[in-house]
Amino acid sequence: MTLRSKTQSIRCQLALRGLGIVTLAVLAGCAGAPGGKGGSARSTIGPTEIPAPLPASPEQALDIRARNAILDVAFAEGTLAARAQRDALLIQGTDASTATLIDSDIAWLEGDSKKANALLDGLTSTDPKSYDTLLAERQKRASQQNLWLKSARLAHQRLQLARDITTQAELKNALWSQLMQLDDNQLRTASRRSGVADWRDWLALVQAYREDRSSVNRWLANHKNHSALNPLPSGLSEWLNTKTPNIVAVLLPLSGKLSSVGLAVLEGTIDNLYRTYPNPKQRPQLLTIDTDEYSDAVSAYQSAVDRGAELVIGPLTKSQAQVLGNLSQRPTPVIALNRPEALAPRQADSWLSLSLAPEDEARQIARIAFGKGLRRSVIIRPDNDWGRRMEAALQQTWRQLGGTVRGSVALTATTPASEQISRAVGGFASESRIKAVERAFETPVEARARRHEDFDSLFLLTQTPDEARSLRPLLVFHYSGDIPVFSPSSIYSGQQQLQNRDLNDVIFVETPAIINSPDTDRFTRLKALGHDAVLLLDHWQQALQTQTPFAWGDTGLLSRLPNGEVTRELIPVEFAGDKVRRLRLP
Repeated sequence: MTLRSKTQSIRCQLALRGLGIVTLAVLAGCAGAPGGKGGSARSTIGPTEIPAPLPASPEQALDIRARNAILDVAFAEGTLAARAQRDALLIQGTDASTATLIDSDIAWLEGDSKKANALLDGLTSTDPKSYDTLLAERQKRASQQNLWLKSARLAHQRLQLARDITTQAELKNALWSQLMQLDDNQLRTASRRSGVADWRDWLALVQAYREDRSSVNRWLANHKNHSALNPLPSGLSEWLNTKTPNIVAVLLPLSGKLSSVGLAVLEGTIDNLYRTYPNPKQRPQLLTIDTDEYSDAVSAYQSAVDRGAELVIGPLTKSQAQVLGNLSQRPTPVIALNRPEALAPRQADSWLSLSLAPEDEARQIARIAFGKGLRRSVIIRPDNDWGRRMEAALQQTWRQLGGTVRGSVALTATTPASEQISRAVGGFASESRIKAVERAFETPVEARARRHEDFDSLFLLTQTPDEARSLRPLLVFHYSGDIPVFSPSSIYSGQQQLQNRDLNDVIFVETPAIINSPDTDRFTRLKALGHDAVLLLDHWQQALQTQTPFAWGDTGLLSRLPNGEVTRELIPVEFAGDKVRRLRLP
């Protein structure tokens, strides 16, 4: 039975059972009339009473299908409808463990993380499938809350219990993904505190991977029977066997109107090429090709192939990347430095597209907000193509997680921003009513306008720091200063300035290149793009084999999608006065 048919079945049974309860109530009322027998006993069940769940034994399996049916309702219609379906299950006679798990799910989707986790942590089962379901849910929630170490430990626990090879491979990749989120200090601290050898060796493997191939090979030689083997996670085997190309071509605009951009990317490329391959005998020869000297990207690419390039980095613009991505034949692999609008997985053979796409950041701030227990958002964005793309990416992730959007405003130049924001956060109607009363009675009113109370988070999507600094005070003015605000990296210039105080407490994401460098300028992010192109050169074959994170670069934590897009996860940070500090995650 499908989830939808299961849901319909539950609804039908609730309706029929509801009619039965009403009928019983009417009969009970008649039987309980003066002079009747047993009136008090027959009038105890009312039309809205919901029975308690049936007791559950430790070995009893959870009703996973019923739980999934209610989750389906929660995502499609909201948690109020899900509660109705949960009550229908109780009327049917569901067990206490399944009912508690469903209550935990609903609390989680409503943002009550404390209650949700307390209910979940109180559950256990000796049924293997049910126990794994409970562990998997704890693992998922820990990941959504950015509790990477906890999530990794749960994945490791599940891995020890798994017997299916496919499941083991999936759990290895999940475990690796969480550990890749940790920095070196966190890995070392976790290793010192652990008394479990297999877990401690997982931490050591990640540390060895961050050093070099020889360190991983030494780890492999000393761990012949470790749970990470057969197969290794995240395409590590392919990385270990990747051969460095002899000739690499870089396709960039070096003489036209984008020459300053192209030169910045080239600088980052050369810098990391020499850092990654310090030995001149092992370093690839670099061909620089000025795309402005060619009629199109295909001609520039063909020139690189003709000159013996074994791998091509570039082109830089979206339109050129689209043209090259649409090529039916690409004899030489490509690391494009922009994303085509659309590229099917079948076109993505030997293709990676790395870019500074802000949509990655929109998705990440949605995940951060959801992990903090926030569920009801208002979105503020510019009324242009950038704003539409950012909102689409954000909403897609936000809704998939279980969040709802209570309002969205696309700021236009024709209406004052203050009025548009006031309408978005709800203060406008309240202010209008106060003014109407003042006009009617020709006297000031001692009243304060109020915002709507139906949202708990704001996504401020702006393209420049100046725009953000002009809008943030308006949110405070319109009674939303206590609402958490989330933004992409475009909110930050990379400079510690007094003006940043206007953005105090705003949470955003930023590239490691900006956060880890004391000296930044407007080209820092572009240099980071060139830096990570060489990083992909080193992880080329690995990236083709896995969708898990495979490297921390200057632009973020990198992963590859089936269509060849390389997604980035940045560092969560916040404004603290005029300074920027790493976000304190739960």
